[in-house]
Amino acid sequence: MRNIFTLLALLVFGTILSKNHAQTYTIYPTPQKISEAGETVELTQQINVICESGIGEVTRNRMKEVLEEAGYTIAFSTNPSQTNTNLYIGINGSDGAADRYAVENNLPLAVFDTGDNKFDPYLLQINDRHPHGDIVVLGNDKGSEFYAFATLEQILEQTDGNSIRQITFEDYSHTQYRGIVEGFYGHPYSVENRISLFEFCKRFKMNVFVYGPKSDPYHLGNWRDDYPTSLTEQQRFFGMITQDDLKTMVQAAKACNVDFIWAAHPGLQQGISFSNESAMAPGIDALMKKFDHLYNLGVRGFGVFIDDMTYTPSGDMQAHLANEVQVKIRERYTTDNTDDQVAPLFFVPTAYALNYGASYTLNNLKKVDSEVVIAFTGYDCFSNIRPSAIDDMAGRVGRNPVMWWNNPVNDDHDDRIYMRELTTHWTIEKPGAINTLNGLILNPMCQAQASKIALFGAADYSWNPNAFDVHKNWEEVFHRIADPGDTQTAEAIKCFARFSNTLVEDEKMITLYDNFMEKFGGESFPPESDKLRNELENLKQACTYIETLKDSPYRDYKLMYEDVRCWNAKLKSISTIALDALDMLDHGNTMSRPEGWEKYLRLNELYAMLETDSAYLVSALEGYGTTTRETFYKVKPADSHLKPFTDFLAGKISSGIPGLWPAKDNVQLITNIENLQGIDLSVQNETIQLNGLSGLDLDKGEYVGIYLGNLEKISAEKISTGKAPRIELSENGKQWTPAELPIREQKAAYIRIKNISEETETIDFDRFSVSRIFTPIETRAQVSTNMPAYQDYTISNVIDGSASTYFWKDGGQAANDYILLTYPTAQPVYQISITFTPNDQPSGMAAIEISTDNKNWQTVTEFTSSQLDASHTLTCDANGAVAKYVRFVIRYITSEYWLQVAEFNAEMSEKYTQTTDQNGDKIASLSDLSLTTNYQAGEAGYIEHRFIENLTIESVEIYHNTIFDPAHKRPSIYVNNGSEWIETGSLESLCTIIDTHEIDTVTAVKIEWNKENIPNLYEILP
Repeated sequence: MRNIFTLLALLVFGTILSKNHAQTYTIYPTPQKISEAGETVELTQQINVICESGIGEVTRNRMKEVLEEAGYTIAFSTNPSQTNTNLYIGINGSDGAADRYAVENNLPLAVFDTGDNKFDPYLLQINDRHPHGDIVVLGNDKGSEFYAFATLEQILEQTDGNSIRQITFEDYSHTQYRGIVEGFYGHPYSVENRISLFEFCKRFKMNVFVYGPKSDPYHLGNWRDDYPTSLTEQQRFFGMITQDDLKTMVQAAKACNVDFIWAAHPGLQQGISFSNESAMAPGIDALMKKFDHLYNLGVRGFGVFIDDMTYTPSGDMQAHLANEVQVKIRERYTTDNTDDQVAPLFFVPTAYALNYGASYTLNNLKKVDSEVVIAFTGYDCFSNIRPSAIDDMAGRVGRNPVMWWNNPVNDDHDDRIYMRELTTHWTIEKPGAINTLNGLILNPMCQAQASKIALFGAADYSWNPNAFDVHKNWEEVFHRIADPGDTQTAEAIKCFARFSNTLVEDEKMITLYDNFMEKFGGESFPPESDKLRNELENLKQACTYIETLKDSPYRDYKLMYEDVRCWNAKLKSISTIALDALDMLDHGNTMSRPEGWEKYLRLNELYAMLETDSAYLVSALEGYGTTTRETFYKVKPADSHLKPFTDFLAGKISSGIPGLWPAKDNVQLITNIENLQGIDLSVQNETIQLNGLSGLDLDKGEYVGIYLGNLEKISAEKISTGKAPRIELSENGKQWTPAELPIREQKAAYIRIKNISEETETIDFDRFSVSRIFTPIETRAQVSTNMPAYQDYTISNVIDGSASTYFWKDGGQAANDYILLTYPTAQPVYQISITFTPNDQPSGMAAIEISTDNKNWQTVTEFTSSQLDASHTLTCDANGAVAKYVRFVIRYITSEYWLQVAEFNAEMSEKYTQTTDQNGDKIASLSDLSLTTNYQAGEAGYIEHRFIENLTIESVEIYHNTIFDPAHKRPSIYVNNGSEWIETGSLESLCTIIDTHEIDTVTAVKIEWNKENIPNLYEILP
C-alpha cells in the first residue's frame, strides 16, 4: 500500500513539474518568451561555429568572448559536425545556413514578424538535433542577433560543467533606445568608467550612450573648438578628455554594440542665435564643423542639447535647428557601409518637461525630420514614468519620444547616493507597457559604478515592462555587478546599498530603532538589541570588506570603491559607534573603569569626527562649461533613521560612561560614635545644619560634624548659648586644624565638633549651622552665532541686558542653529537663562550646553517652548559645573519659524577646587566626576591635585586622552605623603594607575610636563 501511495505521489508531482516547471536559468533583462524542454545536452569542449556571411564583426567578436570566457574553443566551418556541438549564427530570411536550419527544423520564427513596440528581436535555441547539441542564433538584418549572446552568456555562467538545458528564447525589446545619458552637472565620468558602462550595457542589452556632461567645456562652452590632444592632470580632474580618449571610447562602445552619441550644447555659452534662420545658419555651420572633427575621430552619432537655457527660443527656431542639423548629417555622412552608419540626431528641446511654461513650443517639433529622436524628462524635470505624460509628448512632437529619466542622478544633492530600488524616489506610476515610449535612457549619478543598480533596473523595464518586478530586480542586481560566483562582494555591496540612502531606509531597521528607543530605560535592556547588533555588525563588516576593493585586481571593483568611498567610511563609523554604544549601555556596569574609559574615548572621537573628518567629504563640481569649480559636501548616508538612532545612543553614553564610577559626593554627617541616634542633617539652599545636638555626650576623642562634599568657602556663626565647642576644619579628613567661632570665609571640606579633653562633654546647644559662600564673578561673555541676522537685529542684542532688544535670525530656524557665549576663563557655572520674544521661539527641541573646550559638550537641559515661563524665559542650573563656553542649540524643528532671542546669560562664581596649576589657577574639571570635562594647559607646567576623600588611598587613577611624542619625556607623576613629593612614574596608558599602597598617607598627586608633551587630563580618582 505504501509503495502504491509513493508512486501516485511521484506521478502527481511530476505532472505539476511538467506544467509549472521553474525556469532553469535566470536571465536579465527578463525575456519575452521562454520554452524549456525537459532534457539536457552535453556540450563539447570545442564548438563548431557556422556563421553566415551577413553577420558583422561586432557579433562575431561577442560570440568568441562569450564562448572563450566560458572555457570553450572555437572552430569555424561551413558544415555541421557530428562530433562537436554546433553553433549556427545567422539572419532571419537570409537563406543562409542558420536561416535554412531554422526553417527545415520548424523553429519558431514569429518573433521576427513586424509589430509595434518590437525591437531587436532574436531567436536562441539549444536543442539535441545533433549528438552533442545544436545552438541556433538568429537576428534581423540590423544585427539583433548580438543580443542573443547576452542571454547565452548568462546561461553559461549559471551552468555547472558542460551540461546545458534544451531551451528556446523568442525575445525582443519593447523600446528601441535603452541606455544612458551622461547629462548631469558635476565630475564627468573617467574614460575607464565609461568603458565599464559600455560593457555593462553589452551584458544587459542596452544600446545607447549619450555623451553630454555639463562640465566638459568642449560639450558646453568651447563646443565650437576641437578637442585637445593633451591635458594636464588638473584638466583631467575637471573631466576634460583628449582626441585619443574619444577614439578609445568610440571603439569600446562599438565593440559593445552601443551607439555612442556625442552631443553639443550650443545654448548656454558661446550660444548660437535663435532670432531667425539666417542668424542661426553660422551656428549650424559651427555645429557641423565640430561634428566633422568628431566624425574623423570615429564618432557615428550626434546630438544637440538646448536644455537649461536662460530663455526659451521660439518653437519654430528650435524645430529649424533640429531639422537642419539632421538634414546635413544625412547629406554629409550617409554611406553604403552598413557597419559605418550614422545614428539619427538626438535632440533635447529647451522646454524638456511638460509642466514648463514654454512647453507649448514642443508642438512645433512635429514638423522636424521624422528620423530625429526627441527626448524629454517627463511631466517635470524630476518625474515619475507617467503614461499620460509620454502619450502627451508623443502627440506634441509627432513621434514616440525617448524619456530622459533623471533617476538616479544626484547632481542636485551631491551628498547623497542612491543605490536602493529603481523606483525608490521616482516611480513607474502604472505597471505594464507604454506603447508610446520609444526609449528610456537614465541620467545617472556622478558615481558610475553605483549607478549600475538603477541601470540594471532600467534595462529590465525598458526591454520587457510587462514582466518588470522592481523588488526582484534589486535583489538580483548585486550578483550581476559582481563577478560571477563572487557572493562575498555581491552581498557586501548589497548590505551597503541597503543602508546608504539619505532619505529612505529599511523599514525593518526603522522598526528596530524605534522600538529600542521607546523601550530604553525600562526594567531590562530592550530585546531588539540582539537583532540590531547582528544587522549593524553585518553593515560594519560589509564596509570593512568594501575598503579592500581599493586594492582589487578587478577594474570595476576599484572603481566601485572610489564611487562609494566617502559614504562607506561614514557608514562604517556610524555602525561602529552604534555597536560600541549598545555594548557599553548593555554591559557598562560590568566593565572596569579603564576599559569603559578607553571605549568611551574611541566612541567619542569617532562620533565627533562624523562632522569633521575629511574622509566624509565628497568632491563635486559646480557650474558648467568653462566656469566649473570644485566644492566639497559632507555625505549623509542613513541620515533619516540610523544616524539619529546613533545620536540617541551616543547621547545616552555621554550621560553615563561605562564602568563602576563613584557617585558625586553629597553633604554627609560624619562621626566616630557608634550607633549615633537623634542627630539629623538638613540642607537648605547654601545652609547646612546639624539638628538635635543638645544633650549629646562626647567622650574623649569623639566627634560629630559635616562633610561638605567639596572644597568650599564657608562661614559659621558663634554659638550664643552654653559652652563654646571645639571646632576643627580639614581639607582632606586626615589633617585637622582648630578654628574659632565665628568662622569667616575659611576653606574646608570638613568641619566637626570634637572633645579633646579627658572628661566627657555634653553639648548644650541644639543646632550647628554652616553656610557655603559663593562669590559671583563679574565677567562679560563674548557672543557669536552661526545664524545670519535680519537687518539690524544683531547677535550683540542678547547680551545687552535689555529684553526689549533682540536678535532676529534672517530665515527660518533650523537644526544645529546655535548662540555661543564665550567667557574669559573656565569657572563654575550656576544659573543659566535665555529669554525669547513672545512669538518667535524654538518650534521643536532645543538645549543648553556647556563646555570647557568648545568641542566636548555637556547637556544642562533640553526644552521646548512649552517650558518657558510667563516672561518667555527658560532658566536652568549647571550646579557649579566648570565651563568656559555656554551655548543654546536647536536639536530639531517642527516648523521653519523665525527665531528671536532677547537675552542669554550665565551666572558664574569663584569656587575652591581640589586642583590648581603652577600659577595657582583653579581647575575644577579633574575632580567633578565627569569625564566629559577636561583640562589641557598651553605651556610646560604642572598641576597639584589634593585629595579630600577621607580614606586609605592604595592607588590613584589618572584619566587622560593624549597622544605623546615618543621623542620627548612623558609627564612625570609625584605623590605627596603629607611631608614630601615622591616620584612614582609617568603618564602612560589612557588610564594610568599609580600604586600607592606602600605610602602611609596620600594627600595629593602632582603631574608635571614639558612643552612637547602636554597632557589632556580628564579626571583623577583615589
